[in-house]
Amino acid sequence: MSLSFRHLLAPMSAVLLLLSACGGDDPKDPVCGNGIVESGEACDDGNRTEGDRCNNSCQITTPTVDAGTDAGVIPGDDAGTDAGTETDAGTETDAGTETDAGTVDAGTGTDAGTETDAGTETDAGTETDAGTTVDAGTVDAGTGTDAGTETDAGTETDAGTETDAGTDAGTETDAGTDAGTETDGGIDAGPAPDAGTETDGGTTDAGPVTLTALEPAATFARSGTTGETIPESLEVTLSTSSDTAVVVQVTSSSPSVTVANNGQVVVPAGARSAAVIVTADAAAGAAKATLTATLGAEVRAATVRVLGETEAASLALLSPETVEVAPGKTVNLTVTLDVPPAADTIITLSTTGDVGTVPTSVTVPANEISAKFALTGGTAGATGTVVATLGAQSVSAQAKVTSEPTTNHIVISEVAAGGTGGANDEFVELYNPTNAEVNIGGWRIQYKSATGTSYTGNFVLPASARIAAHGFYLVANGSYAGTVTPDANWAGAISMGANGGHVRVGPANLTTSTTDANAVDTLGWGTTANAAEGSPILSIPATAGSFERIANAGASAATMESGADAAKGNSYDTNVNSADFIIRTTRGPQNKASGTEQP
Repeated sequence: MSLSFRHLLAPMSAVLLLLSACGGDDPKDPVCGNGIVESGEACDDGNRTEGDRCNNSCQITTPTVDAGTDAGVIPGDDAGTDAGTETDAGTETDAGTETDAGTVDAGTGTDAGTETDAGTETDAGTETDAGTTVDAGTVDAGTGTDAGTETDAGTETDAGTETDAGTDAGTETDAGTDAGTETDGGIDAGPAPDAGTETDGGTTDAGPVTLTALEPAATFARSGTTGETIPESLEVTLSTSSDTAVVVQVTSSSPSVTVANNGQVVVPAGARSAAVIVTADAAAGAAKATLTATLGAEVRAATVRVLGETEAASLALLSPETVEVAPGKTVNLTVTLDVPPAADTIITLSTTGDVGTVPTSVTVPANEISAKFALTGGTAGATGTVVATLGAQSVSAQAKVTSEPTTNHIVISEVAAGGTGGANDEFVELYNPTNAEVNIGGWRIQYKSATGTSYTGNFVLPASARIAAHGFYLVANGSYAGTVTPDANWAGAISMGANGGHVRVGPANLTTSTTDANAVDTLGWGTTANAAEGSPILSIPATAGSFERIANAGASAATMESGADAAKGNSYDTNVNSADFIIRTTRGPQNKASGTEQP
């Protein structure tokens, strides 16, 4: 029986509820759960389920599930637990993030940010965001505790102002990436070219263009003229070119020099420098003005001397003050005036002491300050002067004519085919009799026996090998016992015969043939030597001695070893070994560090 009663009770309850909803009951007896807020009810959500905001007595309680299932129903309450709590739109976990105002906040599956958000059609996060008249915050998003942060979307720059977080919250650059910073979501949140940095986040800042120079330091300007300075143009120079024109302000210390364009010197876009255009007036002020260029904090200065319209120039100097030249060779000199002349100025030239020849005159062009000319060397050994004359003025330079070398190529200057250190205590010394350094990198030193049919010993000089003008280069056997350090060591590549043999030197293309036109110099010694230059040296030095090329035709073994010719080099070469070499009793090898010897 009781089971049948329960079956009957359930449909009867439903009928009673239906009658109540239709107004069949006394209006003074509200029915909780019918979805109508009646007298005595604070709410009626259409059910009598506990745990939501409206309990089974139709009184408002704290929900166990977010107000998102109820947003927009309870009078006076906001969508969710206020789109402005600690997980509010605009904080670090902003609207639209994983802890968005639509997950554990205002709205469940239809999030505060969707079309059906927080109970309205225009969501907190749309273009008319939190703080609009139809926002999920009509009673909230704009209160003191709104949008959660101190600089919240409810502060002075809050949602609802002209720079509302709502203009950006929820866009591609969401208010959550910036709203709540020192520049609130309504001021900075996500504008495309900024992101809040000092130099516009995302733009390229190549650094400022600065002024680096105002040069030359001293120039001239002729009174009554407007244009660039002389003899060189005074220019401002920047650290780098700019995409736009750069204006450098240039001022003058004297009215005798004024800068065109009110002192504004424009460096065009893409350029680094520009000429300073000036007007000179000698009567207006001092004869010299200091021009000062300014760009930002950078300041540079230069002087401009104002010349009279017909001011005459004077000779200043002839340089270099001392010159050396070989017979028939040339050397340049420069004559300089004290100021640029107003017209072409002719300078008369001459020489003394048979040092050579110069043009009869040289012309310094108008507005220039110098001119060059050449001296052609005269008699070897001569000394004298070169003289430049302008009216009653003259300046001069000392000149010396050097002796022309008797030999114009590298020579073998000394050879030892043995020594006190043993049969392989050997070396070959080279000498440069010319007036210029010679690159002998990759050259070859070769040896063949007295009667051999080809050169069998071969050593390639280091690529860095050089011989200074009138200098030496020493190459030795690995068993060399001398105290002068070799510049290169052939180890065991060459082993010479003390009583006869040949040594030669030449470039990299030197072959092993007995006769090779590429050979630069050759020495043969011993009575059976078959490939010497001219004739071989017949005598053989003692163990401690060596073969040495003489310095000149009058030299002898005595003068070369310890006499007047000992320090005059080894430049004598008649292509006859027996005439060009002497026998030293004590060998004297020299290397690159030994210094130079003039013929």
